[in-house]
Amino acid sequence: MKPQDKLSQKNQMKGLHQFIVDLRNSKDQEEEYKKIRTEANTIQNKFQSTTSLNNYQKKKYICKLIYIFISGYSELVNFGLNESIELIKSSIFSDKKLGYLAVSVLLNNESPNSISLYTSKEHLNHILEITHPYLVQDLRSSDEEVNCLAIQMIATCFTASDTTIFDGDGNAIQWMELIDVVFASATSPLQKPVVKQKALITLKSLLQLYPDVIIKNSNWIPRLLKIVEESSDIGVVTASVPLLDFILTIKPLLVRSVLPSVTQRLYSLTVLDECPSEYYYYNTPAPWLTVKLLQFVENNFLVSTGSGETQFSADQIDSVTLNQLRQVVSKSIQNASHHIKGLPNRNSRSSILFQAVSLAVFLEASPEAIAGASNALLNLIVSNDTNTRYLALDALIKLTARSESPYLSTKDKFGEILPIFVNLLKDKDISVRRKTLDLLYTICNDDTYSVILNELLLYFPHADQQMKQELAIKIAILAERFATDSTWYVTTMLKLLSIGGGSNANGVGFISNEVWERIVQIVVNNDDLHKKTAKMIINLMKKPFGNSQSPVSEYLIKVAAFVLGEFGHEVNDLNETNVGVQFRLLYDAYFGVSISTRAMLLSSFLKFLVKFPEADFVPEIVDLFEVETQSLDLEIQGRAYEYLKLSTVHSDFRLAKTVIKPVPAFNQQESPLLKRLGVLPNRPGVSRSKSRVLARNIKTKPENGNVATGEGAKDNALTNNWYSGFHRMLHFDAGIFYENNLIKITYRLVKSNNEFVIQFTIINNASKTVGETITGFNVLKLDTMAKKEDPNYLLSITHLPESTIADRGRMDISVKVRGVVENHEDPIISLTFMCGGSFNQLNLKFPVQLIKTLTSAPIRGIDEFEKRWGQIEEHLGLEKGESMVVVHLSHRHDAAQICRSLSRIGFTVLTESDHGINVIGAGIIHTQKSNYGVLVKLLGLDIEGKDLKIIVRCTGGGVADIISSAMKEIFVGKYN
Repeated sequence: MKPQDKLSQKNQMKGLHQFIVDLRNSKDQEEEYKKIRTEANTIQNKFQSTTSLNNYQKKKYICKLIYIFISGYSELVNFGLNESIELIKSSIFSDKKLGYLAVSVLLNNESPNSISLYTSKEHLNHILEITHPYLVQDLRSSDEEVNCLAIQMIATCFTASDTTIFDGDGNAIQWMELIDVVFASATSPLQKPVVKQKALITLKSLLQLYPDVIIKNSNWIPRLLKIVEESSDIGVVTASVPLLDFILTIKPLLVRSVLPSVTQRLYSLTVLDECPSEYYYYNTPAPWLTVKLLQFVENNFLVSTGSGETQFSADQIDSVTLNQLRQVVSKSIQNASHHIKGLPNRNSRSSILFQAVSLAVFLEASPEAIAGASNALLNLIVSNDTNTRYLALDALIKLTARSESPYLSTKDKFGEILPIFVNLLKDKDISVRRKTLDLLYTICNDDTYSVILNELLLYFPHADQQMKQELAIKIAILAERFATDSTWYVTTMLKLLSIGGGSNANGVGFISNEVWERIVQIVVNNDDLHKKTAKMIINLMKKPFGNSQSPVSEYLIKVAAFVLGEFGHEVNDLNETNVGVQFRLLYDAYFGVSISTRAMLLSSFLKFLVKFPEADFVPEIVDLFEVETQSLDLEIQGRAYEYLKLSTVHSDFRLAKTVIKPVPAFNQQESPLLKRLGVLPNRPGVSRSKSRVLARNIKTKPENGNVATGEGAKDNALTNNWYSGFHRMLHFDAGIFYENNLIKITYRLVKSNNEFVIQFTIINNASKTVGETITGFNVLKLDTMAKKEDPNYLLSITHLPESTIADRGRMDISVKVRGVVENHEDPIISLTFMCGGSFNQLNLKFPVQLIKTLTSAPIRGIDEFEKRWGQIEEHLGLEKGESMVVVHLSHRHDAAQICRSLSRIGFTVLTESDHGINVIGAGIIHTQKSNYGVLVKLLGLDIEGKDLKIIVRCTGGGVADIISSAMKEIFVGKYN
């Protein structure tokens, strides 16, 4: 403490103390609020009084305001901001310290009502405008304690994960000056270590806000790297590592140059035990720095360069550095394996072990090293400390998943550790139980899957309600992945459905739809499972697994409804499984299940009626359809009404027979269940998408109007004249997509936020020429053209076509598109058909672009438009928020034509002038994650109306470029 502050410490603020005592003695909250409001009013009057306050009084009142704030009455104290800033200006350290504290509280936590009026970026700029001159002045002070106050203020107030400062922003120069001064404090060789530590941590926060600074000032990175290489202060090095991790994500190749220095410091700490005595924690030298440095080395293997280069690997490290890293890992594992006295010391050694194990596999560790690391972790799994058990399990998952040496899955070791894991599934802490489940999932292989699945099925009835859904998904994936016998697979999965038939307190089932739907997919795609599964389901519905008195699981009924409806006729030849038995089992279950399952059962009954029109139960089915037409549920009512009509129009049910078709094979290349597991790692060489037996028929055959997504259409040349329909669809939401002398294809686009459906109507055009029926019509391929990894949109056919189109007939195909985020990846649909003895194939591209999600936005006039127009520039800058193109039109346009075009696209349109082309429009772009406002201006550049400037501004950074590119193609076309 500074000498001039000692006197003020002796004189305690009696008024503040008494104020706090009075508040605590309040009999209720209302009395407390009255006292606080009275005191706040008194303080405000004192500050506004013409009588000057002395230094002691100012500080006392500011302290009272801070106490009022932390008591929950922030709306009463905002008036104290100016007085707090006056304290910052003071040359007395205690004044300045209190001033910075008060400003941090009052600025960073202003009234919620006022904060809601502007974005987080505007809030940060607001803080910067008020504090910038004082922060810069104190950062440049020769007093290191004053430096620390300013740095602490920046670290407290200037953080926002959802905000980025750009060069074009209005306050960019002030931000740059602030960052520059903090950088100087972090790198100056004359600065005290305590200031450098704080500056390095604060610099990371500032660079995350304004990353362009470090990108453009490439000479900064070497100076920051020198800190790790040359600094003798352990605290400074520790503070610099998070900053290096951040820069690694931006400039990985530059940062990797420091790996030898980092390794040398790790080697000194871990192997040589070289560390200043004040940084020892019990018997461990600088454990926090050791863990951070090990993590930094690992991050080098995990961060991509982003330039298409290969992932960083151990063979890119020089032999000396690699050898030292391996010794560091080996020594860390060895230290943790020894008996360690005292929980704090044991925890520090364990934390180093966890990080060393995580790094080990990237260093191409030997099987012996992997075994040593595994054994060290297994010793920690039986720890009495919950956190240690959890972290040890997590480290084992990483080690097993990344290593090609399946140590834990070897026969002898697995038999030894399985009882430990089974016991951990009963651990008192649910996070440990979840991690144990993840570990069993990870170590499962060809030798262990049967035992593990059996244990998981035995565990299922006793598992926590919160874990059962995840447990069911893991069982389903493992059963599919390792199935070598179809009977075993079906038996295992039906047993899961049977024992997992309950639901939690909210009525939500333990087994997600993806589980039973995947069973159906596998059964449908494997012919040898049809009859086998139908038999098993019938037997299970008669006598469930386990307790024969328990009700049949609704999940099992769902699968039964599908499988028996499709394949029940294959077991009709046996008395115990004939279709009469099947119908009675399903009918008896009908009124005891949910609405969605009843809907499935109604469809199954319609299939029974079509396949067995002479059966005794047919009248019961028709009666059920008639009864359910009065259902209160609209889905059941509508379905029953349609099925009743199909069943009664013709006595031989021929209309119903035209509707009921065999379900096509599913085209699911990867199990959808995997998406439910998040980022759970997988061992090298273990396929997550294909089971060796069950996936053999997973691809669909392109027949009977089925769709097979593939790569082929990308290699096929597009059909002549394809672009006219493409351009028309880009411009209009309905029209003709393609036409020749045999076939005509029209389209209609229906929007729903970020999704839209394109309904193609196929018309037999041959009646005008050869008068023939189109046969063998098939959607051969529907290629999304989007990236396989992180695709820009998802595409699916929701309504498949029939194979025959009669003379003068027509038919619909519906294609659903969702999640569009870009242009230039338009899909191709490939159609084939026979007509007049000739085979025909059409490869047609259609637009799937972000502008097709545009809907109109309300705008009350030109003044409101211009206000929004300016706000986009202010918030995003022109580089991110605006895009402009100039186009030359093929024929003359006037303002009315431009207005009509913009309206068809989806904009709300206004005309700014009666002379020439000066049109504005407003709309909303819908994406899966967010919606963005779009404003456009179209300005004529010549008298003829052929040259046009299109200016687009959008509230989403970079979106304006996408919209302007699409509008250019709409007005000009690529192939004009």
